[in-house]
Amino acid sequence: MNKRIEELTKLTLNGEMYAHPTKTEYDREDLFLSRQQRESKRLCEFILNQEPVLTEYSKMTGFFNCGGSVVGDAFRRMGHKHTAEVMSNFYLKSIDNLSTMEWQHATADYKKVLEKGIKGIIAEIDDSLKVHTETEEIEFLNALKSVANALIGWAHKCSDRAMTLAKSVENEEYRQNLIKLSEALLNVPENTPSTFYEAVLTIYVCFSADPDSVGTLDRYLTPFYENDIKNGVMTRDDAKECLQELFLMLQAATPVTSDRFTRGGESHFCIGGYLPDRTDGFCDLSKLILESLIDLPTYIPQVTLRWTAKTPKEVFRYVLDCERKDPNKRIAFQNDEKRLKCYTEICGIPFDKAVGYTTVGCNEPAFLGAITGSNSKINFARSTETLFHKKSEKIENVKTFDEYYDVFLKELFSDLDRAYEYDDKYNRERAKDINYLSSIFFQGTIQKAKSLTQGACDTVIASPMLMGIPNVIDSLIVVKQFVFDEKIVSMGELVSAVQNDWAGYEDLHMLIKNKGDFFGNDTERSNCVAQKLYQSMYEYLKDKTNLFGYHFLMGDLFGYNPHYKWFGEKMRATPDGRKNGEPLKFGLQQSGGYDRNGLSALLNSIAKVDPNAIGCGSTVTNLMIDEQLIKNDEHFEKTVDMLETYFKMGGVHFQLTYVSKEDLINAKVTPEDYKNLRVRVSGFSDYFVKLDEAIQDNIIERTTQK
Repeated sequence: MNKRIEELTKLTLNGEMYAHPTKTEYDREDLFLSRQQRESKRLCEFILNQEPVLTEYSKMTGFFNCGGSVVGDAFRRMGHKHTAEVMSNFYLKSIDNLSTMEWQHATADYKKVLEKGIKGIIAEIDDSLKVHTETEEIEFLNALKSVANALIGWAHKCSDRAMTLAKSVENEEYRQNLIKLSEALLNVPENTPSTFYEAVLTIYVCFSADPDSVGTLDRYLTPFYENDIKNGVMTRDDAKECLQELFLMLQAATPVTSDRFTRGGESHFCIGGYLPDRTDGFCDLSKLILESLIDLPTYIPQVTLRWTAKTPKEVFRYVLDCERKDPNKRIAFQNDEKRLKCYTEICGIPFDKAVGYTTVGCNEPAFLGAITGSNSKINFARSTETLFHKKSEKIENVKTFDEYYDVFLKELFSDLDRAYEYDDKYNRERAKDINYLSSIFFQGTIQKAKSLTQGACDTVIASPMLMGIPNVIDSLIVVKQFVFDEKIVSMGELVSAVQNDWAGYEDLHMLIKNKGDFFGNDTERSNCVAQKLYQSMYEYLKDKTNLFGYHFLMGDLFGYNPHYKWFGEKMRATPDGRKNGEPLKFGLQQSGGYDRNGLSALLNSIAKVDPNAIGCGSTVTNLMIDEQLIKNDEHFEKTVDMLETYFKMGGVHFQLTYVSKEDLINAKVTPEDYKNLRVRVSGFSDYFVKLDEAIQDNIIERTTQK
């Protein structure tokens, strides 16, 4: 990085580039206005009252953070009163240890604003005003138009501040940078950008409207990049500098005092993947994005490679090589083949729109200009607990595994029916809030004259996250193996052992844990049971939608909050060997030493489990592997081959951690000696010593694969 970026990096990591909201006073007579008139008027006044963050090193400005006095962006939900109320009652607070409300992520349609400018979006609003006649719809559209004009006014204010600062800067290069910035802000984002620099600046200014994911960055910036390189407007190094400043400003959007500042789950976006013409989208700009990012000693954003069957081997190897060289572990991997099968065949999204997906937050899928449909957490293992502790009479006399499985499914689907109803209830309450700022840049809001919170977007999936999927699979395997296949124990004895938390049944407990044919070992029985469960979930969910018509898919990650621990604490023992109060497992993976047959077997099991692709919601596969498989160049080549084969077989996702278990254990004892130890968690990365103890323990319990 050059000297200017070095100085901006220092300021960013010190928290000096954070945009503190400027307090705004409002006219008390606003109370006499209608709700939408009042909320949008105050939002416009707030925007125009903000002050841009500018230094002599800046070539970008224009970001602001919303304060609680206005209805702000749809990600942070400042001023969203109904969301605040429902969250105060249900966020991280479970209902009957079955369901709990969680956050939502989103990504604005940056491609649209680059193609039309805000002026073009205002023209869309004017066209929509000609066809909508309901008062609320007209007020909503007029509110969007007012906010869009305020954003233009805000850019002009930033232009003025940049020009003013330029007059006091002694360094001639920096002074010219500020003059260039001032001139650019008079053009964008009001109009369409004419250069790569203006395109990146447009994204940064509009990022205020949805400070979350920047989506499919490489594909919508590529035309500007290629045109400027071809015409000699800039060099590749110029583009790198521009990208690095953008990434620094994304980091700066989170206050340094927040525990999110060092977490890679903020501003997650994707590179590569299929384009609408079915070619692979990884290009020189994709590569430059990675180069720009890993050259920065920052934590945000993180990026995922979307792998396709057409991704060249050397590209896959290159990105994995970047991953092993990145000390802050900001890179993960997705399989387009499996995800696009799901989004087109199950969700019915046309291919040309489905390829616009990205992963946001901790690994939730979202589409350009759309929100994640739902992120509630569901205790998937509660039904198993219920059968063994409250309704054991229904299973003690079953004669076959299939008979047991039928009883189990009825209990599971009863739980899920109720949990998905709660998911709808959370969304119904959120829909009472009307969002203006983000809605300008989201699908369907202008055409339907409806807030993005109210189901305006068409390409959205709903993916509540199911905690305990590995526990359920392994519990099914134990019943099949020990009760019916090997007849080592009767169902009544197994029920008694579980009900007694394995007390008095220590030998059976040890036998199950040591000899159980658990998921992740690529055996015929474990694979068949896992596939049977996923087939059942496919049949259950394939036509199931939420209140907005968004298709439900299986998710399995926990995000920043250890729901798997909280659900498990209130649960009694389960047949997989888990004891009273122990955490559940999460993700499509295995841990606790249950995967005994090595990395290849684990990857094979995961890749085979879901041929229908119903599990392509918010899913995560954490791989804890021996560091020599990455750091030793000879072993690294074999690891690349293995992980590429895993994707070819149908694996959806993976992210790597290669820290010794000894170091992790020692880090809990003497954290001051391991302050720089970073790990991948559940779709994000962070310093190990900063994590919740339950999350630390989960990482330690992951089997190190060799």
